[in-house]
Amino acid sequence: MEVDDWDLTAEELDSLERDALQQIAQRNNSTSTSLNSNNQIPQTTHPLHSHPSFSFTNNQPSITSTNKPISDSRSNKVEALPPVSRVLPTSVAPSVNSGEFSKEQLPKLSVKLLLHASGNVAAKFPYDPVLVGAFRKIPKATWNAKERIWMFPISSLSSAETILSEISGYKVEVENLDSLVRRAIAAASVTPDLQEKYDQIPSHIESKLLPFQRDGVRFALKHGGRVLLADEMGLGKTIQANCIFV
Repeated sequence: MEVDDWDLTAEELDSLERDALQQIAQRNNSTSTSLNSNNQIPQTTHPLHSHPSFSFTNNQPSITSTNKPISDSRSNKVEALPPVSRVLPTSVAPSVNSGEFSKEQLPKLSVKLLLHASGNVAAKFPYDPVLVGAFRKIPKATWNAKERIWMFPISSLSSAETILSEISGYKVEVENLDSLVRRAIAAASVTPDLQEKYDQIPSHIESKLLPFQRDGVRFALKHGGRVLLADEMGLGKTIQANCIFV
């Protein structure tokens, strides 16, 4: 069909073209407005609970969700969980009553007590200022620098045990005297001291004693004669016994 068949002038055709363009623009604006108002983003739901229905508005599809929101039972359960309790194990937690750590966790100090040849009690232990301070409190305790031991008389043994047991902040392990030795010490403590009898030894016998024999005789007299002479053969045990029982 030729343009002349429309029986329209060029001005009229231009006017129809402008009107058509305006109508198309208006229709596009109305379509975009309806899409913005109707096509809302659906609420995100679980795939198993999602059943959307489709409808058409102004020849444009829109999606409408007909489902209810997912139940918050899981979140409620999480919130309902009891708070986690932070309780330290018994081996680590400090004592509630004393406010200190258990005795098993305290630093250890070891002391070994033994009967010295002098008749006193000797104590051996690795140097520690805490133990040194404790032994300074023991009555008549002295430091033997030559043998590197602490010594105190048997009469101070009970006091030493008490002082060592009262050291705070440490676990003191005391290797005490053997029970047989303690019984011998207890028996010797009730025997009289006979050292004054040393002067009653005849001079012709005492003059023949060697220094170690004199010490042996004095030691025996100090313990009332309750001793065991265990010198080697040929060292003069017989003359010592004679001096003790003169």
